[in-house]
Amino acid sequence: MSEPARSPRWPLVGMALLLLAVAAVSYFRARVPRYDFHHFFGDARYVWEHGELNPNLSSGLPEERRQLPFYLPAVAVLLAPLAAFGLQPAAVVWCLGHVLALVCTLKVLAGWREVDRPRGPPRVILALACILGLPAIYEAARFNQLSFIVLALVLASVAALEKDRPARAGIWLGLATILKLLPAVFGVWLILKRKWAALGVYVATCILVATLPCLLTFGPQRTLDYHREWWAYNVRGAPAQGMTDPALREHFIDHRNQALAAVVERLTSPDHPYRVTWQPLQLDTSARRWVARLTTLLLAVGWLWAVRRPWRRLNVDAVRVEAATCALAMVIFAPLLRQYYLVWTLPALVLLVRGAARNRGQMAPRVGVVIWLIGMAAWVWPAARASGAHLLMLVALAVVLTLGLGRRRETMAAAK
Repeated sequence: MSEPARSPRWPLVGMALLLLAVAAVSYFRARVPRYDFHHFFGDARYVWEHGELNPNLSSGLPEERRQLPFYLPAVAVLLAPLAAFGLQPAAVVWCLGHVLALVCTLKVLAGWREVDRPRGPPRVILALACILGLPAIYEAARFNQLSFIVLALVLASVAALEKDRPARAGIWLGLATILKLLPAVFGVWLILKRKWAALGVYVATCILVATLPCLLTFGPQRTLDYHREWWAYNVRGAPAQGMTDPALREHFIDHRNQALAAVVERLTSPDHPYRVTWQPLQLDTSARRWVARLTTLLLAVGWLWAVRRPWRRLNVDAVRVEAATCALAMVIFAPLLRQYYLVWTLPALVLLVRGAARNRGQMAPRVGVVIWLIGMAAWVWPAARASGAHLLMLVALAVVLTLGLGRRRETMAAAK
């Protein structure tokens, strides 16, 4: 009787090297400090030293202003202990947080085997997906954002739902939403799945974490004032308009921002400083905004249709397809879409690679992988990025997941 084939070791070695590389990039960017860690540490240190948020929102040098005006006030409070021992210890903690988050992400995704066809080494599938996602993983480490942590929390929430642990699912998702807001997409998903217990804990967690740290640090009046500032800056400000104000810093409006409103501006505004060379249409400001809003609405309707089925009508594979689609939606609907957000496509890449490797008669996963490769090739072409190459790639991946994998995985409870 022949012995069962052993799983190759190279995936484990490769993922260990990946974790080391993420740790190195994150730490050396943080210790300078460079990129977004500088913003997080700056506001955390201000809260730690002064017991308040930096009151300077717009005047003076950029490093003298509040660094996190787009984030809820609670984020700076939660990060304030980072500043207790100075920059270098904070850089180490930040780096370890990223590595731990990536380990948790890989652990959850390693368990995403097909429930009806669990054959084949899952570590190879995961390793191949990580290889495809290397540009996005590197960018997430390079920018030292919260992308790894948010992804880990979201996937931990999905895993808790699969194990029928709604309280834990709500807590993890609530923390992710406070940190980045975009995971609120999964809050809508909970409503559509009719996961009322998880939804209740999720809402309670968001309210508690958003308010209690601020109340304890700032007191009731300043907590209210800071949230009013946040509302005015974001809901009435640049993010509400899709980050299209020409007065904003370059990286908000040039090819590095792939958000829908920014892409529409570059494609249709004849006066835009970073307009594309060939514009299919030239529209006035009001028309451009309506085009962006209508397109966003159509995409939102399409996403809601894709994830409309209640939990009882889905098997585990279908749940994971929908979760990956929701992770894509977080990026698609972001008012600022930078390349480090693309690390949130890892769940979709795992499903696509798994489908391409194990379902030879199915074209959809292969099409999805090709779409991703084309999108990565567009990374080095600013003109393609200015035209929204990565935004188009994300929408196409969501369509492939929904029509190519999601419908096939749907299981009616009556058919069991």
